[in-house]
Amino acid sequence: MPRFSNARPLCLVGLLLALGSPLHAASQSSTTSVAASKAQDRSELILLDRVVAIVNNEAITERELAAEMARITNRLRASGRAVPPLDVLLPQVLDRMLIQRAELQYAKQTGITVDDLSLDNAVRGIANDNGMSVEQFRAALAKEGTDWAGFREQVRQEIILSRLHKREVFDRIQVSDKEIDDFLASRQVKFGEAREFHVRHILIALPENAGPAEIAKARTKAEEALKALQDGADFASMAARYSDARDALEGGDLGWRPLDRLPTLYAEAVQGLKAGQLSELLRSPSGFHIIQLAEVRDTQNPVTALTETHARHILIQLRENISDDEARRRLAELRERILKGEDFTALARTYSDDKASAERGGDLGWIRPGMMVEDFEQIMNATAPGQVSEPFRSPFGWHIVQVLERRDVSENAEFVRLQAREAIARRKAEEELERWQRRLKDEAYTEILIGNGADK
Repeated sequence: MPRFSNARPLCLVGLLLALGSPLHAASQSSTTSVAASKAQDRSELILLDRVVAIVNNEAITERELAAEMARITNRLRASGRAVPPLDVLLPQVLDRMLIQRAELQYAKQTGITVDDLSLDNAVRGIANDNGMSVEQFRAALAKEGTDWAGFREQVRQEIILSRLHKREVFDRIQVSDKEIDDFLASRQVKFGEAREFHVRHILIALPENAGPAEIAKARTKAEEALKALQDGADFASMAARYSDARDALEGGDLGWRPLDRLPTLYAEAVQGLKAGQLSELLRSPSGFHIIQLAEVRDTQNPVTALTETHARHILIQLRENISDDEARRRLAELRERILKGEDFTALARTYSDDKASAERGGDLGWIRPGMMVEDFEQIMNATAPGQVSEPFRSPFGWHIVQVLERRDVSENAEFVRLQAREAIARRKAEEELERWQRRLKDEAYTEILIGNGADK
């Protein structure tokens, strides 16, 4: 559990400067803490890099906190969202940093790393998504004041966290046959149903094995938030102030979702609400919830058919001695050899950098929509059965893909159950990730050394 020190208040001058001029603050090589001293009838500003929190054996400094607040402020402004007041923003950002630091420590202890080649490919993919080369993307970031090394480290951390969440949460989700039967029998779920729900939420979290006093405190806090909302308070502002969920600073906005992609508790509640209405307090193992059904809409193109594609590919990854042009050239040569009659399977086993599929001659099996990255899926869908695509790029490198066959699985009972299993797993994983993160933070030794690090 976090410990709070009242030894000293946080000096907010640097943070206020950061919020007003985030790129300047992020580029400072020293710190953001300001102390005043007088010498010979004049004041001097002395910059200090003070520790604001401790997570196990690592410190979070005031400079790091200011930079993260500036980054989040920039993101909120870019998305058109209101920036919460400082007394709301600061504890939310610090809480996120405590959780992330505990996660990164755990990932390191358990052997999760990202090598430079994987990082280079990920950064190249981000640049490509922005329609730029890596060099152009780096120049654009520099123009905005973003440090390249810092950006790469942020991407590395995001990959590490993604792998950690997959291993610790998503891969451990189990779905029983009874859960699938109940899911399919439930009236609330119909695949292809042409309705989506825009939902906002607030979570007042509870630690595992919470005692009566902790439950009562959380309930009081949740009731206070609900009363303010019922009296007309803005939901996004209340979410930023009260919610313990990861999306609190984004106003608790879950966006548009069909029922089968909402957490079970929310899916049941929204069906009794009209657009604009609030739920009563909802209780789950995670804590107390308040949801608002913002809007409901009929989708224009409900799913009526679903096609699977059987495909195989050859991947050439980019590395120090293989540029984009070289990768494209090698794949163009391999494609020409295949068109002249050479065996795709043999060439994939010899040349493909996707070692998992290379052992199967590049065979990716049956692929459903959404299983592959968008760049790959677009080319695959545009390739006729029996044909081999031109070389193309994805975040993983350069590919050629051959489509072997396609099939309609919309009415296949096995497929429907598989879809149900995946929908249930998504629900469980989303709910479990929040609990797992809180549990990891609660199990870590954390100490907050600033007076206004509000206990969320």
